Amino acid sequence: MFVCVCYTKGMSEYKLTDGEFFDIYGKVPRLNVDLVIRSDEGILFGLRSIEPHAGFWHLPGGGTVYKGEKISQAAIRVAKNETGLDVAYIGDRGFMEFPSEMRNGASIHTVSIVVEVRPRSGNVRPDENAKELKYFRDVPNPIIQEHAAFVLRLLNQ
Repeated sequence: MFVCVCYTKGMSEYKLTDGEFFDIYGKVPRLNVDLVIRSDEGILFGLRSIEPHAGFWHLPGGGTVYKGEKISQAAIRVAKNETGLDVAYIGDRGFMEFPSEMRNGASIHTVSIVVEVRPRSGNVRPDENAKELKYFRDVPNPIIQEHAAFVLRLLNQ
Protein backbone atom coordinates (compact mmCIF):
# COMPACT_ATOMS: atom_id res chain seq x y z
CA MET A 1 0.00 0.00 0.00
CA PHE A 2 1.23 3.48 -0.86
CA VAL A 3 0.20 6.44 1.23
CA CYS A 4 0.48 9.82 -0.39
CA VAL A 5 -0.66 12.92 1.48
CA CYS A 6 -1.85 15.54 -1.00
CA TYR A 7 -2.19 18.49 1.34
CA THR A 8 -2.30 19.44 4.98
CA LYS A 9 -1.47 23.05 5.84
CA GLY A 10 -4.59 25.12 6.43
CA MET A 11 -6.91 22.27 5.46
CA SER A 12 -7.67 18.74 6.48
CA GLU A 13 -5.05 16.11 5.76
CA TYR A 14 -6.07 13.97 2.82
CA LYS A 15 -4.38 10.69 1.99
CA LEU A 16 -4.68 9.11 -1.44
CA THR A 17 -5.82 5.52 -1.66
CA ASP A 18 -3.72 3.14 -3.76
CA GLY A 19 -6.28 3.47 -6.55
CA GLU A 20 -6.20 7.27 -6.46
CA PHE A 21 -2.39 7.29 -6.33
CA PHE A 22 -2.05 5.14 -9.45
CA ASP A 23 -4.94 6.85 -11.23
CA ILE A 24 -3.35 10.28 -10.76
CA TYR A 25 0.35 9.42 -11.07
CA GLY A 26 -0.30 7.04 -13.94
CA LYS A 27 -1.26 10.15 -15.94
CA VAL A 28 0.95 12.99 -14.65
CA PRO A 29 4.42 13.17 -13.07
CA ARG A 30 4.75 13.06 -9.30
CA LEU A 31 6.83 15.85 -7.73
CA ASN A 32 8.94 14.97 -4.72
CA VAL A 33 12.11 15.96 -2.88
CA ASP A 34 15.33 14.04 -2.28
CA LEU A 35 17.92 15.26 0.18
CA VAL A 36 21.66 15.79 0.22
CA ILE A 37 22.28 15.89 3.96
CA ARG A 38 25.90 16.97 4.40
CA SER A 39 27.93 17.09 7.57
CA ASP A 40 31.61 16.86 8.44
CA GLU A 41 31.16 13.06 8.21
CA GLY A 42 30.10 13.17 4.55
CA ILE A 43 26.72 12.71 2.85
CA LEU A 44 23.94 10.73 4.53
CA PHE A 45 22.59 7.72 2.61
CA GLY A 46 19.87 5.23 3.50
CA LEU A 47 19.87 1.51 2.77
CA ARG A 48 16.38 0.93 1.35
CA SER A 49 14.19 -1.62 3.07
CA ILE A 50 11.22 -1.27 0.68
CA GLU A 51 10.60 -1.48 -3.04
CA PRO A 52 11.46 -0.09 -5.41
CA HIS A 53 15.19 -0.67 -4.97
CA ALA A 54 15.19 -2.59 -1.67
CA GLY A 55 18.80 -3.31 -0.62
CA PHE A 56 20.24 -0.30 -2.48
CA TRP A 57 21.71 2.86 -0.98
CA HIS A 58 19.86 6.07 -1.78
CA LEU A 59 19.62 9.70 -0.82
CA PRO A 60 16.96 10.11 1.88
CA GLY A 61 13.72 11.50 0.57
CA GLY A 62 11.34 10.69 -2.19
CA GLY A 63 8.60 12.42 -0.23
CA THR A 64 5.80 13.93 -2.29
CA VAL A 65 5.52 17.72 -2.17
CA TYR A 66 2.14 18.67 -0.69
CA LYS A 67 -0.22 21.04 -2.44
CA GLY A 68 0.58 24.55 -1.16
CA GLU A 69 3.93 23.50 0.31
CA LYS A 70 7.19 25.16 -0.73
CA ILE A 71 10.11 22.93 -1.75
CA SER A 72 12.14 24.16 1.25
CA GLN A 73 9.29 23.24 3.61
CA ALA A 74 8.94 19.81 2.03
CA ALA A 75 12.69 19.19 2.44
CA ILE A 76 12.61 20.08 6.14
CA ARG A 77 9.51 17.89 6.72
CA VAL A 78 10.90 14.92 4.80
CA ALA A 79 14.28 15.14 6.58
CA LYS A 80 12.58 15.03 9.99
CA ASN A 81 10.26 12.17 9.03
CA GLU A 82 12.87 9.99 7.32
CA THR A 83 16.02 10.69 9.33
CA GLY A 84 14.97 12.19 12.67
CA LEU A 85 17.06 15.28 11.95
CA ASP A 86 16.04 18.92 12.19
CA VAL A 87 17.80 20.54 9.25
CA ALA A 88 18.61 23.93 7.79
CA TYR A 89 17.70 24.45 4.15
CA ILE A 90 20.77 25.32 2.04
CA GLY A 91 19.40 25.29 -1.51
CA ASP A 92 18.22 23.36 -4.54
CA ARG A 93 20.95 21.36 -6.30
CA GLY A 94 19.04 20.22 -9.37
CA PHE A 95 16.67 17.37 -10.10
CA MET A 96 16.54 13.67 -10.80
CA GLU A 97 13.98 12.14 -13.09
CA PHE A 98 12.55 8.63 -13.02
CA PRO A 99 10.36 8.46 -16.17
CA SER A 100 9.34 4.82 -15.77
CA GLU A 101 9.53 3.98 -12.08
CA MET A 102 7.70 0.74 -11.27
CA ARG A 103 5.34 0.68 -8.28
CA ASN A 104 3.16 -2.40 -7.71
CA GLY A 105 3.54 -3.32 -11.38
CA ALA A 106 2.48 0.14 -12.58
CA SER A 107 4.77 2.64 -14.27
CA ILE A 108 4.81 6.18 -12.87
CA HIS A 109 6.92 9.21 -13.76
CA THR A 110 8.63 10.86 -10.77
CA VAL A 111 10.52 14.15 -10.82
CA SER A 112 12.58 14.80 -7.71
CA ILE A 113 13.97 18.18 -6.73
CA VAL A 114 17.25 17.52 -4.92
CA VAL A 115 17.75 19.84 -1.97
CA GLU A 116 20.87 20.29 0.12
CA VAL A 117 20.35 20.63 3.86
CA ARG A 118 22.59 20.69 6.93
CA PRO A 119 21.80 18.91 10.21
CA ARG A 120 20.98 21.29 13.08
CA SER A 121 19.85 18.88 15.78
CA GLY A 122 18.40 15.46 16.41
CA ASN A 123 19.68 11.91 16.25
CA VAL A 124 19.91 10.00 13.00
CA ARG A 125 17.28 7.25 12.93
CA PRO A 126 15.76 5.51 9.92
CA ASP A 127 12.02 5.25 9.30
CA GLU A 128 10.30 2.37 7.50
CA ASN A 129 11.93 3.32 4.16
CA ALA A 130 15.47 2.40 5.25
CA LYS A 131 16.99 -0.25 7.46
CA GLU A 132 20.11 1.84 8.01
CA LEU A 133 21.31 5.44 7.65
CA LYS A 134 25.03 6.11 7.30
CA TYR A 135 27.35 8.94 6.26
CA PHE A 136 29.73 8.28 3.35
CA ARG A 137 32.55 10.37 1.87
CA ASP A 138 32.25 8.50 -1.45
CA VAL A 139 29.31 6.95 -3.30
CA PRO A 140 28.33 3.67 -1.59
CA ASN A 141 27.61 0.43 -3.45
CA PRO A 142 25.10 -0.86 -4.44
CA ILE A 143 23.30 2.42 -5.07
CA ILE A 144 20.33 3.51 -7.18
CA GLN A 145 21.85 4.48 -10.55
CA GLU A 146 20.24 7.94 -10.76
CA HIS A 147 21.37 8.78 -7.23
CA ALA A 148 24.93 7.70 -7.99
CA ALA A 149 25.10 9.85 -11.13
CA PHE A 150 23.68 12.86 -9.29
CA VAL A 151 26.02 12.60 -6.29
CA LEU A 152 29.08 12.08 -8.51
CA ARG A 153 28.21 15.27 -10.45
CA LEU A 154 27.72 17.11 -7.16
CA LEU A 155 31.05 15.91 -5.71
CA ASN A 156 32.93 16.83 -8.90
CA GLN A 157 31.69 20.43 -9.03
